[in-house]
Amino acid sequence: MMRPTTNPTASLAPYFFQVAYVMDDVAAGARWFQATMGVPHFERLDNVTFGPGCRFRGGPADSAAHLALGFAGDVQIELIEPAGGRSIYQEFLDAGHRGLHHVAFLVPDFAATTAGLAAQGLACVTEGVMEGGMRVEFAYFDASPHASSIIEILGFDEAAHAFMAGLKRKGRP
Repeated sequence: MMRPTTNPTASLAPYFFQVAYVMDDVAAGARWFQATMGVPHFERLDNVTFGPGCRFRGGPADSAAHLALGFAGDVQIELIEPAGGRSIYQEFLDAGHRGLHHVAFLVPDFAATTAGLAAQGLACVTEGVMEGGMRVEFAYFDASPHASSIIEILGFDEAAHAFMAGLKRKGRP
């Protein structure tokens, strides 16, 4: 594990991992990204639910989403379709938005990085751990006061790293 530094968020750029889009129809979105943007493969994950202990705006998370994950080179493209419950994704759609929602950074020290962003005054909107054959820690921070989008911080176990590496291989010509 990486030792916490005085400012673990000062070097997020090397850990840029993902661009995520929220939409009404993940299947249609995947077809468009394949045909127009040349993303060769999307892995579909339906009814992904937030697990016990996940939080949304300070309360328990009670949502589900359909996801499609692909790679454009080394950058993951995540397509998200809310599938029930209150979530940061449903809020986005309810506000009349579609499209780019957040960028994500896959960091070596999840706890230090999220603590660093909180110390900078960024509000954590949604956080938790998703498990089911692999462990994914996540936290979404609202960076809009700084003319930015939502920033997601990710922490993966070895199984999640292996899953993503397999997805990336499927996306290579």
